[in-house]
Amino acid sequence: MAVFDAVIFDMDGLMFDTEALNFKAWTVVGRKHGYEITEEDVRPQIGVAVPTARRLMKERFGEDFDYDAVRSDRIAWSFAWIEEHGTPEKPGLRELLAWLEREGICTAISTSSGRETVNFYLAHAPGLKEYFSAVVTWEPGMRGKPAPDLFLAAAKALNAKPEDCVVLEDSYNGIRAAHAAGMKPVMVPDRLPPTPEILRLTCGKAENLLAAIPILEELRARNRT
Repeated sequence: MAVFDAVIFDMDGLMFDTEALNFKAWTVVGRKHGYEITEEDVRPQIGVAVPTARRLMKERFGEDFDYDAVRSDRIAWSFAWIEEHGTPEKPGLRELLAWLEREGICTAISTSSGRETVNFYLAHAPGLKEYFSAVVTWEPGMRGKPAPDLFLAAAKALNAKPEDCVVLEDSYNGIRAAHAAGMKPVMVPDRLPPTPEILRLTCGKAENLLAAIPILEELRARNRT
């Protein structure tokens, strides 16, 4: 038997090179609102849901910081860029998805982003949506990462047991959430290099999505009879 039946993908920074795009957007839009927002200010938001990100930004810039207004303008700026250029895909994404399809392994997206953002990104990345059997987004009332809620919801949507799921993640909180869900995390770093703590929680680290294939092959081979 294979050691896993499903692969769950994070989205921002894992499938799409949108973390870098959003860092730039925060800087541009922040100046419009009178704030100098740097990558260092935004980096703690990687992999967290909106309520946590709102709290972090208010801690950084003060209670008067209108997070929702600035974030709305940031989204508009990023969406305008994607309208013109398309959703920036991470190297190896389509090759990995094609391999998983050939192997008969089901896939899902599980992300802290909202449904509107996911739909927009996929609409500007032609042909990708068809690879995924389920798309799970953060909804009010759901605990964000590092809680396991998003990944457990994805496993349920795929009718898969958590222990039979591999999670591909780029963020620390994403790895922690996958581990808390009882899944098999594989880190594909984007803006954050793996720490010793994070590496202890993973089943492997891949330099890019194409390099994740040998790791998945090795995981499948471990329990073959």
